[in-house]
Amino acid sequence: MAEWFTREEAETDPEFGNLPENRSVEKLLDEGIVIIDKPFGPTSNQVSTWIKQELDIKKTGHFGTLDPNATGVLPVALNSATRLNEALAKADKEYVFEAELQDGKTEEKIREELNTFKGTNKQVPPEKSAVKREERQREVYSISFIEKLEETILGKVRCESGFYVRVLVDQLGDKLGTEAEMTELRRTMQGEITEDEASKIQDVVDQYHFHLEGKDSFLEEILYPREKAVEHLNKVAVKDSAVNAVANGADLGASGISKLQGDINEGETIAIMTLKGELVALAEAEMNSQSLYDGDGTAATLKSVHMDPKTYPKRWKQT
Repeated sequence: MAEWFTREEAETDPEFGNLPENRSVEKLLDEGIVIIDKPFGPTSNQVSTWIKQELDIKKTGHFGTLDPNATGVLPVALNSATRLNEALAKADKEYVFEAELQDGKTEEKIREELNTFKGTNKQVPPEKSAVKREERQREVYSISFIEKLEETILGKVRCESGFYVRVLVDQLGDKLGTEAEMTELRRTMQGEITEDEASKIQDVVDQYHFHLEGKDSFLEEILYPREKAVEHLNKVAVKDSAVNAVANGADLGASGISKLQGDINEGETIAIMTLKGELVALAEAEMNSQSLYDGDGTAATLKSVHMDPKTYPKRWKQT
């Protein structure tokens, strides 16, 4: 969790906006996300469509495709939250993978070769992928050997979005001088979202119907506010007086910032938040954290607005 720094102390008016955790179930169904523990078999699009149909949602969209044979974390956006797709779909991911080796290799040798993948990797997407099959570079932030049982190995990898674990397994086989086949894949984390926060499809559907029938349900515990989709991004929190301007499409000036996180780099995508923790917009930082803290001028250029402009009152003048 990045450290916060205060550029200028400010208070937020309780009459405007709302803490994300206090939103109603109806509000969450209209602009929230649900984190599905994707089962083996269906496509990610099928899971998204099932949620749309079962929860009677006008529009859904998943953040980051999982192959039909893969399981694990699959965030699904509801209605207006689908506009956050790019932010979360491109977040770093963590996977646990199982692979079968044709010829026996020692644990020591497997660990040694797995460690060589840490850093920048060159990959060509597999034939069944939906992207163009051309060489690309992706980062592996951490990779570890978990265990070996006969010819089956278990490993974990934390990687940049767009990294193919199936290709990793093929390349591992090449390094070991044997055939290697991925037999299971599970996504355990996406951005800051973990598998512990994921729910089975049937549980989501059951709780939704319990809610409609007025029965006790924990639907509000498995629906998350849209802010969940930007937890992994660096953030700035703006004064109430700046919220309406940004929500109306104005780029953020440094003078509108109350607080900011300390490791922002110029050019990266950041989340502009209110002091209540509400998402206002996504933007491209025009300064690093130090300049945001003590500089002037345009702090961030808007990429997309996610707050209704009427949420906070207008306190700015057009020139």
